[in-house]
Amino acid sequence: MDTEDLRGQIELILHPEPDDDGTRYYAAPHSRLVTEHGLDTSYFRGHFDLAGDLQFERVLNDENDPLHVTLTSISVPSSLMSAALQLFADSIVTYHAQPRRWDVYRFYPPVLTTIWSAFEAWVRISSQLFVSTASNIPQPVKDALNETRQTVNEKGKITLKSDRRSALERYCLLLQYGCGLTVDRSRKYWQAAKNVEGVRDALVHYDVTKAPSLTASEVWSHIEAIMLLFIVPSCIIRRTLNAHQFDYYSMLVELLPLVCEFEERPLHKGWPKEGLIFYCPFDGTDENRYPRRWKLTGH
Repeated sequence: MDTEDLRGQIELILHPEPDDDGTRYYAAPHSRLVTEHGLDTSYFRGHFDLAGDLQFERVLNDENDPLHVTLTSISVPSSLMSAALQLFADSIVTYHAQPRRWDVYRFYPPVLTTIWSAFEAWVRISSQLFVSTASNIPQPVKDALNETRQTVNEKGKITLKSDRRSALERYCLLLQYGCGLTVDRSRKYWQAAKNVEGVRDALVHYDVTKAPSLTASEVWSHIEAIMLLFIVPSCIIRRTLNAHQFDYYSMLVELLPLVCEFEERPLHKGWPKEGLIFYCPFDGTDENRYPRRWKLTGH
């Protein structure tokens, strides 16, 4: 397949034509969810099922309700997920005809951080929706979901302090108190998500001991792991958590046959350890162990 044909095929996957009546295309749950992951997706009968997901739609009439602030960002998780898929698709096209099968970081770290950001954004927005709309939530749970902690000083003044928690920890609380699901953290899908968190952290909080590399197949698996974080609990509780999760998952699976293995890695990874020239603009460098490359004169 030449590059232009590949680009056209990917365009149809990520931007399918609308139906004859002009309505947006919605994908049914992909068969891979059953054959590969053993999930029961039978609860989902489309986005317009009055006995299904439509029963969870709510109306906000009060223009002064502070929930409006949260709802202004309601589309962000979907936008980030679309961006991650598009960027990954761009990498498939770019690397399709390259004779060398590795290069420096370009697409894969941004893909990984963007798909993780989509998950984090969904957890934050959904947590605020839950805290704002539900009654009788235990205060410690509210604080954990909002990542705050109440403290009292010696004068009796109550203040809120930041109390950062991982997105996966808050997601567990949201599922438990908002959907009645206690997460089994030993399950394969959860362990895969924990692995993605570790890979993401190794890049964002760069781990020099790992000098992390990423391959195309690994990135595809990491995206799938994030999507399964929504899909697996949805199949258990019989309601859809992320409105377009099955659409995005189908797009991802359709991209898989088009993926050619490629690796992105640090440029110097695997280079010989002798005679390596490096830039070090710091005071106090040991001149005996790390001599200057150029001898200075006239100083």
